[in-house]
Amino acid sequence: MEGFIEKLQAVLIPISDKISSNRILKGISGGFSAMLPVVMVGAIFTLLASLNIAPYQSFITATGLKQFFAIPADYTTNMISLYAVFLIARAEAQVLGMDDRESIASGVIALMAFLIMIPLGVTGTDAESGVSVTVASAVNMTFLGSAGLFTAMIVGILFPNLHNIFIKKNIGIRMPDSVPPAISKSFSALVPALALAALAIVFRMLAGMTSYGSVTMLIYGLLKAPLTALAASPFTFIILLIVCNVLWFFGIHGGMVATSIMAALYTELTLENLAAYGAGQALPNIIIQPAWFAMGNIGGSGCAIGLCLCLALFSRSERYKALKNIAVPSGICGISEPMVFGVPLVLNPMMLIPMIVAPIVTFLLGYAAMAIGLVPYMVGVNVSTGTPILLSAFAAWADWRGILLQAILIAVSTAIYYPFFRAVDSQALKEESAAE
Repeated sequence: MEGFIEKLQAVLIPISDKISSNRILKGISGGFSAMLPVVMVGAIFTLLASLNIAPYQSFITATGLKQFFAIPADYTTNMISLYAVFLIARAEAQVLGMDDRESIASGVIALMAFLIMIPLGVTGTDAESGVSVTVASAVNMTFLGSAGLFTAMIVGILFPNLHNIFIKKNIGIRMPDSVPPAISKSFSALVPALALAALAIVFRMLAGMTSYGSVTMLIYGLLKAPLTALAASPFTFIILLIVCNVLWFFGIHGGMVATSIMAALYTELTLENLAAYGAGQALPNIIIQPAWFAMGNIGGSGCAIGLCLCLALFSRSERYKALKNIAVPSGICGISEPMVFGVPLVLNPMMLIPMIVAPIVTFLLGYAAMAIGLVPYMVGVNVSTGTPILLSAFAAWADWRGILLQAILIAVSTAIYYPFFRAVDSQALKEESAAE
């Protein structure tokens, strides 16, 4: 068994290191992490405006609160691509080694390029006359919301790399040493900004010659179908769960690897559900980001909530009785490290099976419950590390059936971990008895 583990380590660790150090994934992941407050503000106010409880809806409608709760979504969720392109570009610039001022300039340049590539003009129907009207100077909000997210990611990665070429080659306006550094650096960004603005104009012109009409719709049209199909498959989610938890088995932070890929695949689908929920429409996507902590890794990596409850309820050895005082409170809040390194789960062959099996089983049960209509789709409120169990279910589903489903999944996870925990607990008990 030890030989097999060593061979597996030799294969997986280099792959994990390459993924973790990939500049593109680090830029996207860093940008989305910085964007979390904006996403959460939009999600919370959408939840407040749309929570489907009749007396509550009557109250916020009668008091006029509903219209105010709906306002933040217009400036967060519905403009998410603006935040994304700047923050991803800045994160990518920092990965490339730019200082704070240069990385901010890179973010601004990427935002400028993104806006340049969006065509002006919005066509709608006049409410009074019913006549179709075009406002030539307006920006279509569709391009600023989740539909523009793929473009935001590409622009946010591409333009800082192009900006970095100018910096490395010292292409720019150089001011005398007597000029303050802040002013000098501002002028040094002028030449790359002009060149990259021209490039954005070229991209816009070329895209305008296609049937898509714009860069955003071109990228959206070409990438949307394959990436959505990939993300919509439960097998993709299962592979991410397996990769995450196998890496944790070797002591590598699998969540950092998996969640950077998840951000690219599932962010747009999550925001689509959130926008549909806020608009009172049918939710389009069954698998979105909140499923990671709400159905798969409940209580942390390996669906550790099951092990957490085993520690709380069935510990007999002094070792695990002591561990539960630390592990149980953190596990309830979705932090599994005390169990990962305390039981341990790392390099413990006895625990490898439940670490992999429990998240897959709980995810598939949750997926099936939503697919057959027992539980509604998740509304798009992202569930982050540290959110207590059941509260994470309420945030994910905004429905009592989601809370009940998660409670059942927790029981299933506990049942899966139980025989394996009894084995390691019995072994610890024997070792303690022998030591006496």
